[in-house]
Amino acid sequence: MQSGFMVEKHIPLDEARSRLAANERINNDARRATRWFPIFVGLQAVLAFAFTTAIDVVGVPYWSVAGILLLASSCLWITAFRHQLSAPRHGLRNMGIAVATWFVLYTWMLDPALQLVGASSVWWWVAAGLVSISPMTACLFPGSRQ
Repeated sequence: MQSGFMVEKHIPLDEARSRLAANERINNDARRATRWFPIFVGLQAVLAFAFTTAIDVVGVPYWSVAGILLLASSCLWITAFRHQLSAPRHGLRNMGIAVATWFVLYTWMLDPALQLVGASSVWWWVAAGLVSISPMTACLFPGSRQ
């Protein structure tokens, strides 16, 4: 008489191998499906850095660069929302927070502060741009989405 807790099941070796192969194939497909997210984060960070350097280093008019940033970011985010089922857990939410942080950090804090002190070196503006995109680059690491 069996107790019901310990039920032994025997499966053929070929079936076990096919199940392991299917599991590995599913894992590979899942990793392949989420490869777009680091590219999305990187492109958004590049757009944000290009925005900051175009305005303060190159001297392009604000609204021209803002329009290009808005159009390019909209395309990125529309694509991201289309693939949101394969996005890492909390990835899009964290990226949205990072973009908002970048905007506030650069446009309301670093840019006015550097203009106030009269920073004329290009390197100050590049450093401010790099510091302001750091929340976005933090989204590249899987630990930020757990």
